[in-house]
Amino acid sequence: MIAKTGLILLLFSSAAHALPAAEFGSAEFDALRETMLPRLDAAKAAAALEVPPAQARAKVKAQLAGSGVPDSYVDAVFADPRAKLFPDIPGKFETPSGPVPPVPYEQYRKYFITEVNISSGARFVRDHRDLLDEVTARYKVDGVLLAALVSIETRYGTATGKYPVFDALNTIIQQVPSRSAWAVREEAEFLKMTYKQGQDAHAVLGSYAGAFGYVQFEPSTYNLVAVDFDGDGQRRLDQWPDALASCANYLARAGYQAGAPFTPESPIGKSLYSYNHSSNYVRVILELRGELLKRLP
Repeated sequence: MIAKTGLILLLFSSAAHALPAAEFGSAEFDALRETMLPRLDAAKAAAALEVPPAQARAKVKAQLAGSGVPDSYVDAVFADPRAKLFPDIPGKFETPSGPVPPVPYEQYRKYFITEVNISSGARFVRDHRDLLDEVTARYKVDGVLLAALVSIETRYGTATGKYPVFDALNTIIQQVPSRSAWAVREEAEFLKMTYKQGQDAHAVLGSYAGAFGYVQFEPSTYNLVAVDFDGDGQRRLDQWPDALASCANYLARAGYQAGAPFTPESPIGKSLYSYNHSSNYVRVILELRGELLKRLP
């Protein structure tokens, strides 16, 4: 944001000096000023909203007050030499003209309704049939729907993200003003998770938005609904028993109803929309589920 502000200042300054002094009050300069000043004001306002590093840490500490996570732990994670910001993340949330526009469904589906995804999904269901049946028996959530969901989320666990979750959320806190308050809450939930489980806070990888694991839970979602399905004492989203059961638990708590139609308007569709607030997401999971059923006995 600061770089953008400097660029606009430079453009405005250069344009002004390019005009002869006698023309400073001319209609051409007035028009230029009317064009540039709103852009300059917007860039300055955005830069002013950026959160300094010390303030980001303080905000996370305040969010964790009373949670049992000591300030010393938060300080150590923030001060770790591995911590860094990712300059590509802010642009993934907004374009220069505003929020990234949605993709039309016919274009969106081409990324997911592919032969590779369908054949891989049918194989995934066959390979994990017993586990999917156990999860369905406990949570009453369709196993093939779960397979379709993990295809869209992580290509059946092969694409869980490359960003350290801590760093991704810290970048959002500091450099994406429209999402900063949300990221503070998620960063606090993430540190609550790593502290209680004894995890290395800099070793958990996920998406640019801080989601992680085979089913791409945000930290707050993990703390709320993740389950230890295999009974090993850990809730691990990089293991299929816990990941699939946690996903099913989420959908069940979001209103999924066994026996409801597999449509966007039904309780099943609405539970998927709760998982990801995108009508394209809901439609493509339901469509992929239908394609998987065609390949299964």
